[in-house]
Amino acid sequence: MTTETEELKKVSDYSGLNFDECLSLGMDTYKQLFRDAFIHDMKQSKEGKEYLEDCWLLQQTTPDRGKLKERFGGGNK
Repeated sequence: MTTETEELKKVSDYSGLNFDECLSLGMDTYKQLFRDAFIHDMKQSKEGKEYLEDCWLLQQTTPDRGKLKERFGGGNK
């Protein structure tokens, strides 16, 4: 079951603003608060922290050469 105001409630709880104040925010500010509230909630559990770490890893587009050298050795041949 879903609710129509679940996202609004999350922003309100995180920011301390009431629903009307949240609705009067600019879209960029509102979405930033929602993102931050989501991350804050996820950091409260071990599983959430692991999920955030996985998300971060999936965003990476360049290799971490230092970690690769640690793991596989790093000599120029």
